[in-house]
Parts: sequence; C-alpha cells; structure tokens
Amino acid sequence: MGTSTSNGGQKGGTPLVPSWLEQPDVNTQNEITSDSNNNQIPPIGDPERFRIPRGEYTRYINSGGRNSGLGRRSLSNYVKHSLGGSSNATRRMGTARSSSARLLNVAGVFASGGARAVEQYLSIRDLANKTASDVFIAITDFICPDGGPQDEGIARSAYISAIEESPEIAAIKFEDLTTEQIMVIVKRTMSNAIFNRITNDIGNKIILLPQDRTVSDNLIVQTKDFVNGCVSDAVTNLNVKAGNIRQVDSLKIVDQVYKAAFDIMISAGENE
Repeated sequence: MGTSTSNGGQKGGTPLVPSWLEQPDVNTQNEITSDSNNNQIPPIGDPERFRIPRGEYTRYINSGGRNSGLGRRSLSNYVKHSLGGSSNATRRMGTARSSSARLLNVAGVFASGGARAVEQYLSIRDLANKTASDVFIAITDFICPDGGPQDEGIARSAYISAIEESPEIAAIKFEDLTTEQIMVIVKRTMSNAIFNRITNDIGNKIILLPQDRTVSDNLIVQTKDFVNGCVSDAVTNLNVKAGNIRQVDSLKIVDQVYKAAFDIMISAGENE
C-alpha cells in the first residue's frame, strides 16, 4: 500500500513538534519560507495526550471498520485534543509541508507553460515524452529530498504512494497531462501524508491487529477515503487551482489546505 513502516507508535513524552521539523529547508529551488504561525508549542508533550484517540482508533480497528463513526471521532479527538487543534496539526506535518509545496510549484509551472516549462524549472531534459508516472518518479528527490528522519520518510512514502495510486497516468505522456490530473497527485500526496502521520501517532495497530489481511486493507482504504475527502473539500473550499499558484505562495497555500482539512476532520468527528 506504500504506507510508512509500522512501529510502536509515537511516545507521549516526545515533543509535539520536534525541533528538526522546524529546520529550514536549504535544498529547495524556490522561495519556500518557514511558517509564520506564532502558536506556542510546548517543548514536551503530555505523556497521555494520545491515549484516548489511540484507544478509540483501536476499538474502530477491532470493529473491522463497521464502527466508522468511532474512527472519525478518534481522528477528531486526535487533532483537536492530542495535537491542540488544526494549526498545531499542520505544523506537525513537518517535511510534508515543504514537499507538498514543491509539488504544488511543479503543478503551477506546468499550468503556466506545460512540460517544457517544467523541464526548464527543474533543469531536467526530455521529460515531455516520458510517461507521467516515470516523470513523477524521476523527480522524487526534488519533491522529497532524502535525509533520513522518520518525518522525511513519511513525506516520501506519501508521494510514492500517490503515484502508485494513480495508474491512470502510467500510459499518458507527461506533456499530455492536464493540470487537473497533476492536482490529483498533489491532493493524494497530502492525504497520504496525513494518513501516514495518523498511522505513526495512533494507528500502527491497523496492520498488527486484524487477523485477515483483507480487513486491514479495508481499514486502510476506509481511513484514506475519509482523509481524502477532507483534503479534497479543503482544496475546493479554498479554490486552489494550479493556474493560480505563485511559487512564493506555495507553502502558505499548502498550510491553508492542511489546516482546513484538519478543521473538517475535527468537525466530522464531533458530529458522531
């Protein structure tokens, strides 16, 4: 499924937003700047902050996905209470924010000048006649520079999974893509990043508990569909379109989408 490697789950006493998430990205080729959000993040997290949503999500897993309302409530509580709201949750996305911004920049360049403009922007030749899938794989190191921390692994896994989940672009030349198809990759990447963050914080048992692999796969699909819906609604509500993207605004737009998606997630769970 391209999800991040399962582990024992995020420890409660670790910082809510580790310091390495805030390090400036020196490898980016555009003007992605650091977040100007002034929310005060406690240096040490409450050791019990994940307990309630993790327990709710585990019960959702044990239901085999039948209690989908409990799953939505657990994610709502995770964002609202464990992370302290949508702004903090957005900051916690860390490297995924800058990776999503780079991908959004590529979408914007493509919308303004097509495949040739992307070649010039990335200083890579002969992308136009490659399949779209091959091109997105070829630019992985630009979108998600490989560094090693778990946070960067989450971002890279999200991007690769988005390509794997888009078989429709495997036979299309990059130059023949539409901007809407590139935006699908952007949205899937952001959705997968949120899903991977959820899995690492409260949902690692989604793979460990079910006796049947089919049940585990269905749980993953159900959770991803919910997250995808939140991200898609956020993009629609904010009227984010590739043709309107300026490189200097890409990180700001990405943060707005993540925050709006988390707000939608909170609201959906509160209604359960």
